[in-house]
Amino acid sequence: MKKVAIAGASGFVGEYLSSFLRANGWSVVCIGRSKADATWNDQPSLIRALDGANAVVNLAGKSVNCRFNDRNVKELISSRVETTRAIGEAIALCKSPPRIWINASGASIYPETNGKPNTEDSPADGTGTMAEVARKWEQALHEAHTPNTRKVAMRITLVLGADGGVYPTFRLLTKAWQGGSQGSGKQIMSWIHIHDVCRMILATIESNNPPHILNAAAPQPLANEEFMRRFRKSFGIGFGLNAPAVLIKMGTAILGVDSELVLRGMNVTSVHAERMGFEFQFPDLDLALADLSKKR
Repeated sequence: MKKVAIAGASGFVGEYLSSFLRANGWSVVCIGRSKADATWNDQPSLIRALDGANAVVNLAGKSVNCRFNDRNVKELISSRVETTRAIGEAIALCKSPPRIWINASGASIYPETNGKPNTEDSPADGTGTMAEVARKWEQALHEAHTPNTRKVAMRITLVLGADGGVYPTFRLLTKAWQGGSQGSGKQIMSWIHIHDVCRMILATIESNNPPHILNAAAPQPLANEEFMRRFRKSFGIGFGLNAPAVLIKMGTAILGVDSELVLRGMNVTSVHAERMGFEFQFPDLDLALADLSKKR
């Protein structure tokens, strides 16, 4: 049976991916801090998990739902860099290393723009905390010496899932008549349905020559005000109060998250997915929301 190792399998994307791959005939080995097949502080277990695997997918890292103070930013970076290094060191010791290593990254690595979308060919010179986190994460991936394992940095945008990602939060806001635009409403939001994330990961694993960088982004980025309008429409709600930037900064501080996650734009699409022959099942936001609304 085909084997894949998943680091961060207990998270939102990791749980969905594990179920998805098992349903498609894969044997899944989980890497985590506890209650997993392999743990970070036990290198022999990491080697056993990776040796003979067709692929490894690394999704591990501290949740971004926090305030970006010095302590949290340090943990955001270290939790990603250290786990990536641990995987690289274990792969180097495998007798039969994985053919491919997909390592998550963030699409905030690109500069903010309301014009032409960033693609994998765009410069990775974005600003802000999450851009710096993504750059250090990818640096750890690039520094790993794994000559027999092809490395892919998957830069993931906002993931929409019925029970995870940003969808539940926006659903609550919309139903509470708070689903208007946030900040200026002009910042671009790139997104992807959770099912397409998993399909893209599987397509990458099965590709004979996958790209080294791949944006997990649906082909329809939208301005925040339009994104929220479609969200309201999916619930049959025609009105939502707007949230000025100053209120968002106050509200996110109270909730313990950072306003950068809401106010910073992310205008990203993928040309490498198209070149790989990948076809989105949910290329349009209306299709994605209609599917998710059936799973509430």
